[in-house]
Amino acid sequence: MRVLLEVEYRLSRSAVVALGLASLLLAPCSPAVDSLSAQDRLQVVATLPTYAAIAREITGPLADVSAIARGDEDPHFVDPRPSFARRIQAADLFISTGLDLELWVPGLLDRANNPEVREGAPGHVVAYAGIELLDVPASVSRAGGDVHIFGNPHIHTDPINGIIIGRNILAGLRRVDPGNAAAYEANAAEFENRTLRQLFGDRVYEMLGGEVLFELARTGSFWEFAETQSYQGRPLTEHVGGWLAEAAAFRGRQMACYHKNWAYFSRRFEVDCAIYVEPRPGIPPSPGQVRKVVSFLQESGVPVLLAANYFSRRQVETVAHRGFAVPLLVPEHVEGAAGVTRYSDLFDTWIPCLSDAFLGTDQGEGHCPAHHPDDHEDH
Repeated sequence: MRVLLEVEYRLSRSAVVALGLASLLLAPCSPAVDSLSAQDRLQVVATLPTYAAIAREITGPLADVSAIARGDEDPHFVDPRPSFARRIQAADLFISTGLDLELWVPGLLDRANNPEVREGAPGHVVAYAGIELLDVPASVSRAGGDVHIFGNPHIHTDPINGIIIGRNILAGLRRVDPGNAAAYEANAAEFENRTLRQLFGDRVYEMLGGEVLFELARTGSFWEFAETQSYQGRPLTEHVGGWLAEAAAFRGRQMACYHKNWAYFSRRFEVDCAIYVEPRPGIPPSPGQVRKVVSFLQESGVPVLLAANYFSRRQVETVAHRGFAVPLLVPEHVEGAAGVTRYSDLFDTWIPCLSDAFLGTDQGEGHCPAHHPDDHEDH
């Protein structure tokens, strides 16, 4: 039986260094702040409600955090209202993806004219920093639609990326509010550890610890490592719990996707988007493409069509039903549906919803939240 305490030998030197950094994050924090006046609280503005939700995990009561886009709104196409510029004008910290998802941001920053949060300033946080981007095009051309020239910007759909986003936000908070750094660090450590427990389950978390698990997951080597280890006479893979265990129903399977929202989720949970209704982002599917997707679903038996709930419900349901698949319209972002108020709520929604659909237990309806009250039929 291999001894799990020898795991550090199997990790890169960077993982061992990360363990030391984790101990700094776990340093005792200053007494909690129960109440602050509005003028004393830091003002944090995020482009997307998911970034805002992660920021709230870290700031606690020390900041007022708001988002510009709604959770049920396509982040590619947000109307840049003057009120958004006024919020940014008053912000101490501004959080955006930093890629070409929110093309409406530069205009808002110009109108806000806040030098503290403009790109490159201490109060500007780029969420994607440190994340390995997927779908980076080999050649750059806008001719085929709204191609993301830097790579896929829907980074938040992997919980490991969520931790990296949190670290980027923490770095920004340290820059603009160093006096409360200890409190932010303690909150960030709690967010990271809770997310890792939710991803791997308590047993594996207690065996290996947060930083080891983070490095194994970040480098994509967790399953390879787990398959070579045993504990109490059982393979380590049998001790895995949390979201990874819940996702076993669709690990190694295929689904159809409406848009390339799910690339990072697909990689983390090993469920491949085999075909897209909207193969070119921003370009509505042609009748020929719809027929192609329907034929693929019928012939392959792929059981699920997954879509963010800001796309046309009628379109998603029509394609799925014609292909004998289950249509799953889920919130891509926090606040995209009732009850989805924290970052972890996204995975607590997506994973059971997909699992039920793949298992055929309740056609995915039992765990899928209803469409937002402001439901729209057209994309």
